[in-house]
Amino acid sequence: MKVKSSNTTRKNLIRNAYSIADIALVEASKTDSPDSFPTDTIEALFQNGFLTMCAPLQYGGADVGIIPGTQTLLLELLKIIGSGNLVAGRVLEGHINAQILIHLYGTENQVKTYLEEAQNKKLFGVWNTQAADGTTLNLKKEGYCQLSGSKTFATGSGFVSRPLVTAKIPNGEIQMCLPNLDKKKGKYDASWWNPMGMRATRSYKINFGRTKIPLEDLLGKPGEYYAQPIFGAGSIRFSAVQLGGAERLVTLTRAYLQDLGRTQDPFQQMRVGKMCIAVASGNQWLHTAAEYWDQYLLTKSEKDSERLLYNANMARLAIRNICNEIILLTQECVGARGLNAPHHFERIIRDLMIYLQQPAPDAALGHVGVNFLQTEEDNSYFWNPRPLSEN
Repeated sequence: MKVKSSNTTRKNLIRNAYSIADIALVEASKTDSPDSFPTDTIEALFQNGFLTMCAPLQYGGADVGIIPGTQTLLLELLKIIGSGNLVAGRVLEGHINAQILIHLYGTENQVKTYLEEAQNKKLFGVWNTQAADGTTLNLKKEGYCQLSGSKTFATGSGFVSRPLVTAKIPNGEIQMCLPNLDKKKGKYDASWWNPMGMRATRSYKINFGRTKIPLEDLLGKPGEYYAQPIFGAGSIRFSAVQLGGAERLVTLTRAYLQDLGRTQDPFQQMRVGKMCIAVASGNQWLHTAAEYWDQYLLTKSEKDSERLLYNANMARLAIRNICNEIILLTQECVGARGLNAPHHFERIIRDLMIYLQQPAPDAALGHVGVNFLQTEEDNSYFWNPRPLSEN
């Protein structure tokens, strides 16, 4: 399926993504701490239109990821940025996630308003994770809502000014809202975030206190955040970023072995051969998932919805396994010497290991199994890489 954006736009995005990835790789070494943030990379993403590309073309976006035929481009861009810095890739993926949800569930005025904010350098994100002191949203007599409670893993804390926050309303359902943290900043707990990797994502804990939410900043209807296949299939975007990190490990390993004159070692050749196969497999999973996304956007049918979610779960888990395999093979190739500064291996491995700890992998795997076991569909329904319209 061809990208509907112009070839010039596509080439520019891809070319610029590689340039930004080079910036990101250098900055990643300088910002490997919980009190840092990849500001240079985020600025480069803004300057090159990456923070607005997933909004409608008619309002000044680029339609990437929101119309049929653009999913492969979106995943490739995320992968390239992730290859430079997994932290920056994670921040960009969260911003894109918010943009896509705004496009899907927002009013026309909200779509325009939030895009204008992104055009003015406001960074978005999605903050959904919480502990026992999670968020609640209550309507006040004065005609606004009050957001209370806390979120954990609030990526971009202190830099994301328009997070998409999920909160429980009195009837127990979950409502999306977008507090303006430029007007009322929450109370961040930086001590909560001291991880092995992904340190500069600044995924702190935030307490919103009593934050006023105007009614125009409520997004969609209660319960829509978890609507399938959008919620589950969105995992393929963070998988693309993760695969980018794994690809960087492979290319750095090649350069490392070339510098050491170890390319003729048969054991190294075998390890690198395995890494090449793994990366190629990961890219096939991404491209296949993109086809299913495009097909679903074309038809919005129940069958295409089921097929998208099924294959997105398979792709997510396959890429997770691929990344873990590449981590192990990289360590075997470079040894203790390579896992030492100024080499990038140790930091990328730490970042990737943390990033791979996305929630509910067992549930995703169970979904794959139960779907296959509970249907009598022909096997091609489950793993034929072509969209239904071409079968």
